[in-house]
Amino acid sequence: MTVVILRTEEIEEGRPVLLPAGERGAATNLLVLRHGGTVRAYRNACPHMGIPLDWVPERVLSRSGRYLKCTGHGALFRPEDGLCVRGPCHGEALTAVSAKEDGGRVEIAEEPR
Repeated sequence: MTVVILRTEEIEEGRPVLLPAGERGAATNLLVLRHGGTVRAYRNACPHMGIPLDWVPERVLSRSGRYLKCTGHGALFRPEDGLCVRGPCHGEALTAVSAKEDGGRVEIAEEPR
């Protein structure tokens, strides 16, 4: 189990952090965000075709900022649970990974939840 460590201040509300495999010990591409004050982490892979959500860089949020968006086929995912609410993978979800805030640090264990 790989643990990726970020500082709490690196994860702002509504501004996802993308960690490519190999960065800060991440074994896979990760997407980390703060939503409703809670830090959440997902594998950065659309369940439709497995491509990263940021296939087009810097565009992982919908225009409204309300959803995570796969730039490959426009699928929209709820940030609170990764569920696809629109697009070719409707009803499927991003793979969540454990994220825990403690003492100004965020620890992400890359085992699926």
